[in-house]
Amino acid sequence: MRTYEIYKVKEMYQPFVIGRERLLYDLLTENPENSKNLPEVHYLCEVLERQAINEAILNNLGKLFPIVEFNNNEYKLTHPVKGSISISLSSYALNVYCDGSRMLDLDLFVALSESGNRFFAVMDGYGEWGWLKPVKYMKMRGQEEALFR
Repeated sequence: MRTYEIYKVKEMYQPFVIGRERLLYDLLTENPENSKNLPEVHYLCEVLERQAINEAILNNLGKLFPIVEFNNNEYKLTHPVKGSISISLSSYALNVYCDGSRMLDLDLFVALSESGNRFFAVMDGYGEWGWLKPVKYMKMRGQEEALFR
């Protein structure tokens, strides 16, 4: 089983985080039980909008999975070949558990990236992290220069 925490970086800080993803990863994994309550996380990341996340899950993922369940504010999506995904939402992070093929992860990342381009995922226990949607550096460079003038 693979476990992810997915955060949405605030638009104004995304240019600052680009190139410093390892520092964000270290911050988020330094104290996993308390990472969502750190002031730095509140400063850098947006509070997740439940409605937007629900729409991304139902509209984008729901059509790929024949079984979609919602109990106690947690989604469980099951595919007969790929496996299952469990998704719960806290204020600053999506907590995701994938059991099965890595295609589950890809389906989730594509679905979330269609609803926004600032999602940053941390994979617990594997030392993996990254943007769900690749960042176009040249576009961000102009925003970064405007931000730091």
